[in-house]
Amino acid sequence: MQRKTAYWLTAIIIVTFIARLAIAQLVPNFTYESYFTFRQVENIAETGLPLFEDELSYGGREITFLPFFYYLGALFTLFLPLNAVATILPNLLLALLPLLVFLISRTISNSEEGSLFAAFLAGFLPVVFATANNFTVDTLFIPLALFTTYTFLKIDQPRYLYLFLGSFLICSLTSNATFLLVMGFIIYLLLSILENKKISKGEIEVILFSSFFFIWTEFLFFKNLFAKEGVKFVWQNIPQAILSQYFPQISLFQAIILVSVIPFIAGIYIVYQALFQLRNTRAFLLISLAISTSLLTWFRLIQFRLSLMFFGVLLTILFAMFYDDFRAYLAKTKLTKKQQWIAPLLILLLLPTTVLPAIANALQVQTPSDSEINAFIWIKEHTPPETGIVSRLEEGHLVTYYAQRRNLMDDRFGTVSDVGTRLADMNTLYHTTLQTLALGLLNKYDLQYIILTSHSLKTEEIDSLRYLNKKCFEMVYNEGDEYDNGARIYHVRCTLQESQ
Repeated sequence: MQRKTAYWLTAIIIVTFIARLAIAQLVPNFTYESYFTFRQVENIAETGLPLFEDELSYGGREITFLPFFYYLGALFTLFLPLNAVATILPNLLLALLPLLVFLISRTISNSEEGSLFAAFLAGFLPVVFATANNFTVDTLFIPLALFTTYTFLKIDQPRYLYLFLGSFLICSLTSNATFLLVMGFIIYLLLSILENKKISKGEIEVILFSSFFFIWTEFLFFKNLFAKEGVKFVWQNIPQAILSQYFPQISLFQAIILVSVIPFIAGIYIVYQALFQLRNTRAFLLISLAISTSLLTWFRLIQFRLSLMFFGVLLTILFAMFYDDFRAYLAKTKLTKKQQWIAPLLILLLLPTTVLPAIANALQVQTPSDSEINAFIWIKEHTPPETGIVSRLEEGHLVTYYAQRRNLMDDRFGTVSDVGTRLADMNTLYHTTLQTLALGLLNKYDLQYIILTSHSLKTEEIDSLRYLNKKCFEMVYNEGDEYDNGARIYHVRCTLQESQ
């Protein structure tokens, strides 16, 4: 790598990190799912073990998950406060994406200039940049999966073989989405066979080892869940009624905006050339991973947001090949003397098509407001420890983390046998007009308080719960504007028999 290239790459990484930290400060608090990570990291820091037995989630149940990311977070809490770790660690990990994208791009394209542009695209990819306030497993898995891909490309060198094995091991202990790597490697073998590409013995051995190791890891952690749920456990027990939230049907235009229009067009061009025209085997592994990601998303085996993030990063790498081919084409034409204008022109195109959508997406991420969080803290300070709380599904982790009370539901659905029934009952509590029906459900799940935040009112498109009255539901907390970052809390004073 030339010294000038190293300077530019370092600048891109630093700018990406600073920009992500700036967005994290502008957006209040963390995303709703991040508070599950907060609880796990705190528990590991205190006891050395994750909360596999959770007395608060769904009123008490067993949770099964891969623990590496939570241990990594707990390790950093030895040196920094948890809030600082939650801000710095995920953004630092994702700020390394430009470096990983550069290394992979240079390996398959041999173009340092094109690889630098790919690195910049990866740093400000809209769908990835919108994770500045995410303290979740995905923030480790994406860069780790890319590092694993890079080491696989250099698997013929012994040191990279060991790095591949180590990174794949960590991947397998971090996220179930490691399956997209395994499936991508298998598709890579099939494409190589179809195109008569020579496959080394080392590649075959590594792919077989990775596949069996991943299956063994999944069995080790999820054998009880598999025995209980059968094959259905791969769909994470997500209720049918909300599958569309995890696998949304978005338009092609929306998808292009999220992955940026320039890498999308470049990726389509490279895929066409590699598969149908030039038989370019350099791109086979990346194309295989893109196919794997698309198939797993189609069959709803990995969440749409994660798949779009990984797919978008793959497109930025393919862009480096497009840039290399485009410059080679210009060199053969009368426009060869105009090549010095390519880089400035591309920068002008990237600002409105990548950077601005990235910032706009990041600022629109939904997070709880300070006023809403204060309401959950009030519950902790003013209610008995055995209290059960009604809240929106995504606010379930706020109940267990800030209020430290039993929730009705949260977005960790695995091992919950009545998850579909609970979801229907939760929706009934927000929309029924019958007080007797509401009290019956509150009694059923032993729930004593209802919290109505501005987020829950807007999401459910209601002004209040229509069965509330002063006799059976006492308002004990009302701070802020309930329609704008405020919250109300009601104490359930009646049983079903008393109301009748």
